[in-house]
Amino acid sequence: NVSMKRLFVLPLLVSSLAFAGYTQEGAGSATFDAKGTLGLKIHGTASKLTVTDDGKALSVTVKIADVDTDNSLRNRHLAEDMEAALYPDITLTVPLANLKLDGSSGTAKGTFAIHGKTKEVTFKYSTSVKDNVVSVDGSADLNLTDFGVQIRSYLKVTVKPDITVGATFALKK
Repeated sequence: NVSMKRLFVLPLLVSSLAFAGYTQEGAGSATFDAKGTLGLKIHGTASKLTVTDDGKALSVTVKIADVDTDNSLRNRHLAEDMEAALYPDITLTVPLANLKLDGSSGTAKGTFAIHGKTKEVTFKYSTSVKDNVVSVDGSADLNLTDFGVQIRSYLKVTVKPDITVGATFALKK
């Protein structure tokens, strides 16, 4: 009976070791850049993000509350416009099969979830590998109206809905 149990446990143990997956190394960071009327330029940063690997896809998540534009009123407007109380996270999910985490670069498709809406997007990325750590740098161009975000005008200045988002993080195999 004991050897019969070992026969069932051994394949499970081997299969779990065969795919250890990726774990996040360090905090990572995210950015967004937006423009508006009258020459407005907004640069936002988040000094942390979360990367998870479920064995099929990598998910990169940024909390809207962690995004800083160096302007407290603008930060409040951002949280209001993104309805951060209802939708606190922005997440990109990418099937592992779509990525080459081997020191190369290219484009891939993933799914962005923003403001309660999900949309497939194409993004650019590059990777480098050193000592079993993969550094990833990626960016995508998004239109916020595709995600149902209302575009704000404040003091006759309007933010344009087209933004560029980026993320930088490291993974260990």
